[in-house]
Amino acid sequence: MIVQIPAQIYKSDFRGAFNSPKHNRFSTFNFENYQDLSRNGFGSLKILNEVILAPQQRITRFVSSNTNVIILPLFGGIEYKDNIGNEEFLRVDQIRVLAADDDLEIEIFNPYKEENVSYLEIDFQMGRQYFKNYFQQYKIDLNAHNKLNNLFEIERAIGFIGVYDGRKEGFFALRNAENGVFVFVIHGAFEIENRLLEAKDGLGIKKVGTIEWEALSENAVLLVMEVPLDK
Repeated sequence: MIVQIPAQIYKSDFRGAFNSPKHNRFSTFNFENYQDLSRNGFGSLKILNEVILAPQQRITRFVSSNTNVIILPLFGGIEYKDNIGNEEFLRVDQIRVLAADDDLEIEIFNPYKEENVSYLEIDFQMGRQYFKNYFQQYKIDLNAHNKLNNLFEIERAIGFIGVYDGRKEGFFALRNAENGVFVFVIHGAFEIENRLLEAKDGLGIKKVGTIEWEALSENAVLLVMEVPLDK
């Protein structure tokens, strides 16, 4: 008998979409004008956006206080700048993790003349008692297949990324049983806890100690995050 654990699938087709000549944005959770009762954040994970930015275009967004932000390039490279003096170029094998203890304005620029770029922006809202201030860049090793690679670790939340060959299996054991786990398929398809997830689908799972998956395509890429369910 298969026991179904508490879970919600966030299909990519139902993400909130914003389209303009400058950029397209697809929101897994409620964001700005996209509001749906079934698309509230998952615990402290409040924002998971895929952004596609046109050549030579820049966009600005505001980040509220007590927020940890992860910026993960998916295709091409982006130039990052904020209003407190941080500035850098991020490639697809790099990730930026920053903390906004006060309101912050960030700007992302596509420096290429003919190619779109894309990236994920992931926000965790943290209570002040759990908040730690930092601005760090990490390099990602995507050459090691069929295993989870460390992606980020912030206060009480951790993230991993893995590239899997077809029919290879994997698992993740939570560090804290009170947390939940959110997975997001960046590329390809997976069967995760007996559920089919395809590219840009998400799955939030609660009340579980370990999750398992199988890759259904070659070079399938999975993002796994352990998420505090309280603030």
